[in-house]
Amino acid sequence: MKLAAKDLAKKLDISLDTLTDWRVMKLISSFDTEGELYTEDAFREGETIKKFISMGYELEEILKIKKDVGLPAKENIKSQGIISGMLTVGELADAGGVNTRTIKFWEEKGLIKPFQRTDGGFRLYQIRDVDRVNFIKDLQSCNYTLAEIGNILKLMGKDVLSHEPLKEMNQQELEKLQSGLEYLIERMKETRHATSRVESLFAKRLKLVLKLTRSDNN
Repeated sequence: MKLAAKDLAKKLDISLDTLTDWRVMKLISSFDTEGELYTEDAFREGETIKKFISMGYELEEILKIKKDVGLPAKENIKSQGIISGMLTVGELADAGGVNTRTIKFWEEKGLIKPFQRTDGGFRLYQIRDVDRVNFIKDLQSCNYTLAEIGNILKLMGKDVLSHEPLKEMNQQELEKLQSGLEYLIERMKETRHATSRVESLFAKRLKLVLKLTRSDNN
């Protein structure tokens, strides 16, 4: 059975332009060279592409997976070990309240990295990486730069909430960690005091604005 391009796009719930982009990138195959007709296989390819996108993969990454190992059927994607206590980039992004581009950018900066990759090219993360994502977000809200956050993460270790790695440190390493943490705590105190002063100023200004607003209304 042949499908017209517009019918396939409607069946996949995508725009005709998106379908054309997938065909040009050779992610999806058309029956003719002009891309006006497609087969049912193209629909299955499209469903698989959508599944990959929902898990946070970019089109270039999907194309690489297709070239390297081929695209699995949509219903077989989970059988590649995607679940079982591990998170895809999309699942990690959702759990951490960020988008997948942010996760990938942090990965480029060395702030986070996949625990492993499957044969199909899936990046998999550990559940504890959700804590790492939230920790990075908290540090950003305190106006730390990504470079500073990288140094802090090195200081804290792979699992920011676990105390186990501390038992493996020698005395010199513990003293260095103590010094670094004391500096960070002091800096957080300064930030907290500054925040309190600014908040107080905002509150006074708001009080004055409300007073003037009520006066004008009367």
